[in-house]
Amino acid sequence: MEHQLSQFDISPDIHVYRVDFDAATFKPEDLLWIPHHNRLSNAVNKRKAEHLAGRIAANQALRFHGIKDYIPGIGLHREPCWPPGFTGSITHSGNVALATVITDNPLQRMGIGIDYEEIIAPQVAEEIYGGIIDCAEKELISASPFSFNYALTLVFSAKESLFKALFRHVGRYFDFSAASLNEIDYQHLSLTLNHSLGPYQKGDTFIATWKGDAAQLITLIRLG
Repeated sequence: MEHQLSQFDISPDIHVYRVDFDAATFKPEDLLWIPHHNRLSNAVNKRKAEHLAGRIAANQALRFHGIKDYIPGIGLHREPCWPPGFTGSITHSGNVALATVITDNPLQRMGIGIDYEEIIAPQVAEEIYGGIIDCAEKELISASPFSFNYALTLVFSAKESLFKALFRHVGRYFDFSAASLNEIDYQHLSLTLNHSLGPYQKGDTFIATWKGDAAQLITLIRLG
């Protein structure tokens, strides 16, 4: 599969690896590089290409930390399986995949979640916002300096990043109603839990860092 690898920092200590790929060039034998390729045998080629691109990015992120030739497997809940001493996050949308890895600390609740999204179209945003935000959040983003569809994409992405960061500690799925937007500005937004999740309590707040342009954005939440 044709792809291009690049790297950027979303903060001084968070290194993100990006793979731009052409799913149309994917060939079934490309997936043989992944040890768990048999688990994707029933997936369509687009899904296989996305998975491959995400694992290429994750492999490079681990190499930065000195872990060579490790490709994250698939966990019980389809989450990436990271090597001991590390945790990370993978995201993909369209023809882009991103991954980032941080060192783990057993004495802290470490975690990281990253999400990449193309900006939701205005008409689509009006149709789907009810599944992402509540009335109070709608008022908050409507009063923000961003267009409604851009702000909705930001909140959607941040909630995805929150899920990825917390999941290893919570151990179960939770939906967008689990957390609500508190604040939003040009670099960060904050989410507060509406009820307890595993070791986390109602009212716990998490800060998402974000960067983007007119067509796409990235959010990231780091724990610990």
